[in-house]
Amino acid sequence: MNKIRYKKWRRKDTILFLERLELYVSAGLTINRALSISTEGIPMRQKMAVQHALDMVEAGGLLSKALTESIGLSKTIAGLIEHGESSGELVRALGVAKSLMEREDELLKKCTSAMAYPVIIAVFASLLTIGLVRGVMPQIIPMLKSLHVQLPLLTRAVIFVSESFLKYGLYAAVLVAIASISVSILYKKVERFKSAVHAVILRIPLIGGLSFSYFLAVFLRSCGALLESGLSISRAYASTVRTISFIPLRDRLQAKTSAVSRGVPIATIFAFSHMPSYVAPLVNAGEVSGTLGTSMVRAAAILDREIEHSLKRLTSLIEPVMMAGMGMVVGSIALSIMMPIYDISRVLQQH
Repeated sequence: MNKIRYKKWRRKDTILFLERLELYVSAGLTINRALSISTEGIPMRQKMAVQHALDMVEAGGLLSKALTESIGLSKTIAGLIEHGESSGELVRALGVAKSLMEREDELLKKCTSAMAYPVIIAVFASLLTIGLVRGVMPQIIPMLKSLHVQLPLLTRAVIFVSESFLKYGLYAAVLVAIASISVSILYKKVERFKSAVHAVILRIPLIGGLSFSYFLAVFLRSCGALLESGLSISRAYASTVRTISFIPLRDRLQAKTSAVSRGVPIATIFAFSHMPSYVAPLVNAGEVSGTLGTSMVRAAAILDREIEHSLKRLTSLIEPVMMAGMGMVVGSIALSIMMPIYDISRVLQQH
């Protein structure tokens, strides 16, 4: 069978598919029959992907590998399902995988929604500034220049910015677009560039800590879920580390993979910078009590709450700063127009 590349499904579609699959298998249907029924009522592209997975399973392949190839499951989710197949607990594995993806999706949505308002303010502030520079200032500048007086510094600065924008704005927009596309390509294709970007993000106040905490929470929840499903510590750790997309965290944890395989306590691995102080004690308590998976999931839940609080603090800081910035821009343009007119009226009153 020729290997066909299918587009990775959206998280929402994958969660719904896993839920249906869990329902059918728990009702006593075989995997083949469950996959066959799952093709009903979905878009053609998804139907083709599920059919491809069904063909692989019917040919003797594992469900986890078939779904990874056809719908783009992550290694963590695939590992959960693979362990469920080998242990005879596929229904439970599908349920845990669905719950894991739902929690990650919920956390990502909270992060996105928290930043939506500041982004909207930034967009409207940019549009307002462009509208003033392109629409208002070209009508005012000839009148100001016709006054034949020494214009205030602020007025000259605004005129310079407005004229430069009108002359070179299009070229600047093209350069920004080219630069954005180039950076995007480099980020996707060049690992060293991506690593450098992540290192810079990590050093940004608040944002760096949020990014680190988010990916750490994903790691702890995924690794904990694998452990709770019965996977060994070394295998669960290695499988989860490979799925981390935030390179600074991945490199730190990946360097300890061999130590974990030798039996070194995982709690000792979480003692480095940027790591919340409560993670290592929680993990250590889980190792001592034999509930490591549960402890890691609890640590992830605490991180989730801290991320929500940090997002609220971040947005509460960003919003007034952006509003003040927008007010300064609009006020500067208004003052640049009013100041020379006020100076002339004052001179005329003296005469």
